[in-house]
This record gives sequence, C-alpha cells and structure tokens, in this order.
Amino acid sequence: MDLLAIPFPWASAQAALALALRASAFVAVAPLVGSEGIPVRVRVAFAILLMIVLAPVVPAPPVETSMFQLVFFEVLIGVTLGFAGRMVIDAALYAGGVASFPSGLAIANELDPITQINIPALGVFYRLLAMLVYVAIGGHRQLIGVLARSYELLPVGTASLEGPWTATAVSLTGRVIMLGVRIAAPVIVSGLLVDTCLMLVARAVPQMHILIVGAPVRLGFGLVAVGFSIQVLIPLVGESLDGAIRDVYGLLGSMAGA
Repeated sequence: MDLLAIPFPWASAQAALALALRASAFVAVAPLVGSEGIPVRVRVAFAILLMIVLAPVVPAPPVETSMFQLVFFEVLIGVTLGFAGRMVIDAALYAGGVASFPSGLAIANELDPITQINIPALGVFYRLLAMLVYVAIGGHRQLIGVLARSYELLPVGTASLEGPWTATAVSLTGRVIMLGVRIAAPVIVSGLLVDTCLMLVARAVPQMHILIVGAPVRLGFGLVAVGFSIQVLIPLVGESLDGAIRDVYGLLGSMAGA
C-alpha cells in the first residue's frame, strides 16, 4: 500500500498547521514525554505519531479564521490538555517539598532526573511514585483520548474566551495545591504532633538539649508518616486525574460557548 496515496481529511494547510500546533503543545507539556530528560528527537517523533493518528478526526477550520487566532487557541488548548496530566505529577513533587520540613528531610537534596534541578529527595520519591501510578492506571492513554475528543468538543477555529471559562481554569490549577496538601497531610500532622510533644518535654525538662534529642525523633516519626502517605498517594493520583479530566472537558465546553 502506497502511504502517499492515503487521503488526509484536511482541505487546507491551516488544518495541518492546527493539528501540528495542538499535538506539539500537548507533547511539550504532557507528563513523561514532556520532561526535559526526554530527548528532543523522541518528543518530535511522538508528536508526529500523534498527528498521523489524529489526522482522520481533525476538521478543516472555518474560512474566516485568522492565523493569529488559529495559532493562539491551538497552542492554548494543547498546553491545557498536557497540563491536566502534568499537574498530578507536579502536585506529588509539591507534596514532597512540603512534607520534607516536618519530617526532617529538607536538607537531603538530590538531582531530579526530570527537571534536572536539585530538589528535596522526598519530592523526587513522591514524583517517581506518582509517575508509576500514572502509567499503571493508564493516565497517558486517557490524556491521548482527551486530545482526540477535544476536536469533537472544540473544533479547530471555534474556540473563544468569551464564555465562563475562568472558574474552570482556576479549579484546574487549584488541584495542584489541593492534591499536594492531601498527599503530605499525614506527614504534616505527624510533624505538628511531634513538635508539640517536644515542646512539652522542653518545658518539663529544661536541662535537656531538645534540638539534639528531637532531630532523630522527628526523623523517625517522619519516616513512619511517609509510609502512611504512600497509602494515600496511590488512590489520590487516580482520583485527581479523573477530576482534572472533568475540569478539562468543562473548560473546553466553556471555550466553545457550551
């Protein structure tokens, strides 16, 4: 079969450009493939693969669509779809940073293989665990499905910012902090209880060097709390991903005027 003989559904170069922009923006932000540790060639190849797969569902844009409107909204939609999945992974990183202080692990930093920067070791651990859960529950397949359906909910050239999209966008971005705090909640509560007990001990026994004695106590209870937080992280990743996808559908509907 001659691949050059396959009829593509777009009737103009604008439709091809729209497909390339939305798919490329999605790949640049999406978790796993959008990380800096992935070679650029791999990301470009994956974007081209998405373009080939999604070509049959991409309609031609309206004739009156301007080039600026086409580029702006297609990039915005692609970034939004990729951010919906990435915020789950970044929330785990944020949870690790928050939980590092009450657990006594804030001074343990290491190079993050994804962002290539030094962050708390607990943040790297939470991020990698969230990525494993994300792949195990099929989050990457769900996001690609959302990308394909976005052309049905918001065809090329029909997006607009005149609808009530602000509340949905705030809800989507707010999930990062909400999910991060929920994951780190066991460690935060454990740290508060340990600090309260150490404060009472310091008042009862002023001769005790509470900073020297309290460091291993805080670390021990912090590691136990991290174990409990792992049990919380696994179901929260799937729950937050489903909520983010619902928010994305609502945002696409708002941008479409629905």
